[in-house]
Amino acid sequence: MPHAKEHPLAGRCVVPDAMTGASIYIVDWLDRLPGGLALLHPDHRVARAFRRRVAVLDLHASGAVLARTTAGLTLVHHAELPSYDLVPVGVIS
Repeated sequence: MPHAKEHPLAGRCVVPDAMTGASIYIVDWLDRLPGGLALLHPDHRVARAFRRRVAVLDLHASGAVLARTTAGLTLVHHAELPSYDLVPVGVIS
């Protein structure tokens, strides 16, 4: 079942790895994008790298988020992204 709402970081640039300092642009949850799940096909280059990382980190592929880097498209798990606060501290809604 696809995620009901877009990823909270969709449309934003984030730096998931402070060591490299490289920023990525978050597109959305992979399962919300038309044809997006095709990127999880075992023969897809992006999927192989993603599956290796989620296996090592003991995460589930349902947390896949599509992102754009300077090298092209990539998949990241939402647990690999910086934490986000939907209502920042000090903001009254």
